[in-house]
Amino acid sequence: MRRYWPFVLCAALLTACNVWAVSKQQNIAKQPNIVIFLLDDVGQQDVGVFGNTVVQTPNIDRLAAEGMRFDNAFLTTSSCSPSRASILTGLYPSNTGARNLDDPLPADKTSLPQLLRQAGYYTASVGKWHLGEPFKSHFDRVLEPRDESGAADWLPELARRPPDKPFFFWLASKDAHAPFDWHPPLRRQDPSRLIVPYYADDNAFTREFMVGYYGEIARADYQIGLVIDKLREQNLLDNTLIIVLSDNGSQLGGAKTTLYDEGLKTPLVMRLPAVIQAGVANEQLVSSIDLMPTILALAGLSPAPDASGVSLLPTLNDPSRAVRDYIYAERNKHGHPKFSRVIRTKNYLYKRNYLDRRLCDPMTDAIWPEAPRNSGHAEFYDLQRDPHAQKNRIMDPEYRQDLNVARQEMSTIMAQTDQEIPHLILEQCVRRPFHETIQWSFPSTDKPAE
Repeated sequence: MRRYWPFVLCAALLTACNVWAVSKQQNIAKQPNIVIFLLDDVGQQDVGVFGNTVVQTPNIDRLAAEGMRFDNAFLTTSSCSPSRASILTGLYPSNTGARNLDDPLPADKTSLPQLLRQAGYYTASVGKWHLGEPFKSHFDRVLEPRDESGAADWLPELARRPPDKPFFFWLASKDAHAPFDWHPPLRRQDPSRLIVPYYADDNAFTREFMVGYYGEIARADYQIGLVIDKLREQNLLDNTLIIVLSDNGSQLGGAKTTLYDEGLKTPLVMRLPAVIQAGVANEQLVSSIDLMPTILALAGLSPAPDASGVSLLPTLNDPSRAVRDYIYAERNKHGHPKFSRVIRTKNYLYKRNYLDRRLCDPMTDAIWPEAPRNSGHAEFYDLQRDPHAQKNRIMDPEYRQDLNVARQEMSTIMAQTDQEIPHLILEQCVRRPFHETIQWSFPSTDKPAE
């Protein structure tokens, strides 16, 4: 019998190793992989599944069909880097330390990739970065783009991940940020078929802009499809939480940076079959800062103690269940000083422009005045009667009670956040950058009368 004991011992060790390996794989399976696709300057209305019948987004549309789309998903700001910082920290821009465009995100802020990394996830950012050097320490690997789309390294980096860890990939596209880099085999849209949105002028320049814009949206969708196909091929897709959203609205018509729906609404789609129902259009109000607590909950991790968002698990389980009554968003410096805040409920939008002072450019506003809805000290819109927010009802006594509630909600959040007042606004009207005052003049695209 003694001669056999080494074999018995080896068999026992092999069994133990196998049990440990299986246990580890099962543990990984319980923790979903996470992939966030972040589009650049893409409004919600410019994605097929959200009602656009011209733009080509079959892969995002399929993710929505296999998961959940959020028709009332909003960002905390409509500005590139502050929005990204807010998503990754679960904080409003005024609390991230990176409230303004191009501000680096401080490394001392608790973040989603940092917490996932501490929990054993492999974390990587691939594509557009725009968050500064210090914050790179929160990821295992940060690879900035080497092509116009920002997606050339998505698949190579997915392939080089450690095979024994769950993973978190922040895949940030450069599409569809202007200037546009359209080229074959992408489909070129016919400008005459495009539907110009209500907030943009219908002229030749706008339509040509939309051709390039839609082409880059289609390219981003194609790159997303390649990653999804690879995850499906590796039998990882159904245990991977897929999230698609954009950092802010389109540059088209000046939607980007505004606090109206065209600037803040994001095309949020989520897919995870074990948790998220398929083919659901969720109508509940959600904010981009809700993604961090939701992901941490799905990964079985404790929420970050200072995060401002709420978990979306209740509405993922029951789409009829609300998780918040309103969203709050900020407009800070993006090229020039701004200070505006907004409260958006399902029915109303309340916007306040800094200390009841209008931000103006005395050299150009007399010639090209701002649109009426962006010229008051404060604005209040009834979105049921006026979905495009064109008639300011701030002085209408019918809305006094709703206005007071919105004011109180805004004051409460502002008291809890680190507000920084731009000094220039106190001193004088702020001259807008030249590129914002250019008035394009093109011949009408309408056919002459017969």
